[in-house]
Amino acid sequence: MSFGPPPSVYTESTLVVENRRKRRRVLVLGATAAAIAVLCAGVWAVSYDAPADHGPAPAQAPDDIRETVERRPATPEGAIAVTHRAKGVKAGQSLDATGTWATGKTFAKTLGNRITGYRISTDRKTWELGFPGSVCAATPHVTVDGRTAVAFSGEPTENDPSGVAMSGPCNGIAMFDVDTGKRLWHVELPETELVPVSVTMTRGRVIAAWRDGSAAYAMADGKQLWSHKAGSVCGDSGYAGGEALVRLVKCGNAANRRFRVEGTNPRTGKPLWTYDVAPGIKDVRLVSSSPVVIAVTAGDFEISDLISLSDQGKLRASVPVPSQRYVTKCGDGIDVTGPVETCDGVVVGDRQLYVATRGRDHDAGSTQVANEIVAFDLGTGKSVRKFDARAGRPMYPVRMSGDKLIAYRESFSRYAPSAAVSIDPPTGKETLLLLFGTDGMASFDSLDVRYEAGRIFFAATGVDAPPSADADGEGLWLADGFESGG
Repeated sequence: MSFGPPPSVYTESTLVVENRRKRRRVLVLGATAAAIAVLCAGVWAVSYDAPADHGPAPAQAPDDIRETVERRPATPEGAIAVTHRAKGVKAGQSLDATGTWATGKTFAKTLGNRITGYRISTDRKTWELGFPGSVCAATPHVTVDGRTAVAFSGEPTENDPSGVAMSGPCNGIAMFDVDTGKRLWHVELPETELVPVSVTMTRGRVIAAWRDGSAAYAMADGKQLWSHKAGSVCGDSGYAGGEALVRLVKCGNAANRRFRVEGTNPRTGKPLWTYDVAPGIKDVRLVSSSPVVIAVTAGDFEISDLISLSDQGKLRASVPVPSQRYVTKCGDGIDVTGPVETCDGVVVGDRQLYVATRGRDHDAGSTQVANEIVAFDLGTGKSVRKFDARAGRPMYPVRMSGDKLIAYRESFSRYAPSAAVSIDPPTGKETLLLLFGTDGMASFDSLDVRYEAGRIFFAATGVDAPPSADADGEGLWLADGFESGG
């Protein structure tokens, strides 16, 4: 079996790169041996049964946001599905890599002003889509028929003296097909100096939001359907899409900031209900549109609580998630003008939300669990179950798959593989999906992680080239994906 070479998120000196190459070779042998041991001895204490195909959730139309239900692959023995390196990045240059998508055929990744598509399993570049300036925002949502959207700058990218890529206004929205790379349409936003911009999707609609304003476009042709302009006191801050559409509105200045959350009719842009966030909250993020979950900053700088709302915008429960204890991936610091559809470390199901505790230090020979995923009831806010990780191998939620939770078990050891597992929330039963090597990869909270069509993908959200040219010519690590080797 093969687990593939582990990447490094950062390009380093020639000596460090050579040492990493050596660790990669060790990993392939060590992870393989460890995988055989755990599969035979049952150390992972998970089940593995007959395989079945993945597929979309029932009764979804092409314009719906994809909700695939995963099944066990043919074998959990992992093999490389795709490996993506950024070549040609100039010394000292920093580039954003804001979009990561996968279908059953294609893995696509943004870097700077280009999106590249790779055919999974063959690892062959199949298309490249370019823009005048940087791709400055992307939605993780993908339609059932494989379309998604990005925001981009219509002006060429230039580098400032420090090497940071600088684009003009983020003033365009484009929709493209992930499998073919075909740009289906693009439009210019109705405002100027649009920095930053966020983009999301719900059925039949692409919604862009910028500093205090927003607009919705038809998925079919990019026709503008409705818009909101900034008022004298209040303005849009962003939207959460998916099965429903939720809008965040901010009012007042920095010294007297107030927020409200609105369920929004995607056909008209008009509010369906309104929830006024308590005074004193400094920042709000939109975690999920259905069920509605928001994250708030009640303290100085970081997200402190998750709040669940009913379908009518009534307060249901509040869950404290202090940053020193939980990994929410909501972003760093207070940013009332940046993207609000964040918190990738929080997974929301129909009745519960799931968030991991921070990893614990692990000593050799220790049997202490590395961390746990905690399930909180959306109606009461109380913790109802904990799913323990293994010693030295922290575990994090990735997404829901029907009524099951897909989680990533992270391993920093060259002798033991990382894993993707499916968890049945009522019973806690785990089903092993994939085993793969990630020695040398950055930690969960600094990566885009996707699980789709029986494969798991890890991607950087940006790259920083070293001051001198890349010594070994391999390029900067951007993404790796793993699939069943059977």
